[in-house]
Amino acid sequence: CKLATLLRYLLILCTSSRSTTTEPSAMEWTSVPLGPEDPVFKVQRQYNECKDQKKVSLGIGAYRDNNGKPLVLQAVIKAKAELASLEPQQWTHEYLPIQGYAPFTSAAQELVFGKEIRDTLGDRLVSIQAMSGTGACRLASEFIGQYASSKIILIPNPTWGNHKKISQMAGLEFREYRYIDESKPRTPCLDFDGMIEDISNAPKGSTVLLHMCAHNPTGVDPTKEQWQKIADLIKEKGLQPFFDNAYQGFASGDLDADAYSLRMFVEKGLHPFVACSFAKNMGLYGERCGALHIVAPTGSAATATLSQIKIEARAMYSNPPQFGAQVAHKVMTNPELRTMWEVELKEMSGRIKAMREALR
Repeated sequence: CKLATLLRYLLILCTSSRSTTTEPSAMEWTSVPLGPEDPVFKVQRQYNECKDQKKVSLGIGAYRDNNGKPLVLQAVIKAKAELASLEPQQWTHEYLPIQGYAPFTSAAQELVFGKEIRDTLGDRLVSIQAMSGTGACRLASEFIGQYASSKIILIPNPTWGNHKKISQMAGLEFREYRYIDESKPRTPCLDFDGMIEDISNAPKGSTVLLHMCAHNPTGVDPTKEQWQKIADLIKEKGLQPFFDNAYQGFASGDLDADAYSLRMFVEKGLHPFVACSFAKNMGLYGERCGALHIVAPTGSAATATLSQIKIEARAMYSNPPQFGAQVAHKVMTNPELRTMWEVELKEMSGRIKAMREALR
C-alpha cells in the first residue's frame, strides 16, 4: 500500500514537471532581463543597511535636520491636526475628479504665477493635480510627445536623473545643452555662453526643459539678466519652454523671488508647461503632491490641452490622492499657516546655504 502511494506521488511529480516544460507560454519569461537598480535609491538602500554610526546619506534629495532626521514642518503638523478635527463623515475617502482637488490646484496656480498674472491669464491657464513633480513631468512629456511639432527636448547637463528616462518613456528624443562651466569644478558657475549656443542650435518647435530655481543637482541658477536673454532666445527661435519647479522657496527662501523666471517668461508672451512639486518645500515627499500648469495662447487651446492630459491621467492612475493636496491647500491659504510655512522655508534655505559654504 505504501509502495503504491509512493508510485502515485512520483507519477504526479513527473506529470507536473512535464507540463511546466512543454506547455506553450504567452510570456517569454526567460528573455526578461534584470533591470539595473535605480542609482539614487540604491545609495539610499545602502545607507539604510549600513551600520556605521557616522554614516551620511547622499542618496535621495530629502531635507534632514541637524541630527539627520526627517523634518515635519510645523505648518504641516497644524494643517494635519485641523483635518483630523473634522467630524468623521466630513472627511470622506471618495475619488477626486481626474483633475484633482480644485481648491489645491487654484492655490498652486497663485503660488507659482502670483495672483496678478493668474488673473490676467484667465482661462488660458489650466492645471491638473499630479503625482508630485515626477507625475507632472510625465504628463507634460506625454502630451508634448503627441502634439509638439518636434519630438526633441533639450535638457541641461547635468540635470535630475529622471528627466532623461521620463523623456524616453514618452517617446521624446532628448538632447543635452551645456549648463555648468566644467573648467571651474570647485566653484560651480553657469556656462551661459555654451547654454545659449546649444539652445540656439535647437530645431524649431523643440522643447527646452528649464529648472525654475535651485537647479538640481548643482544649485546654480541664471541671473535675472541671463533669464531675460534665455526667454528672448526661446521666443525668437520658436521653442517650447517647460519648467520643472521642484524647489520653489528653497533657492532664496522667498516664494515670489524663486518664481521670477517663470513669471517673466509669461509676461513676455511665452506659453510654458510648469511641473510643480510640494515634496521639498512642504516636506510632503510620500504624499505625492504636485501639479501641472499649462499656459496656452487661447482659452479654447487651454481647454483642449487639459482634456487630452486628463485622458492621459485617467489611463495612468485615474485620479490623484487627496490627503497631501488637502494639507498643502491649508498651508497655502490659511494666513497663520502660510506665515509659519514661509518662516520655516527661510530657515531651511538658509541652513542649506550655510552647509554648502561649509562644504566648500
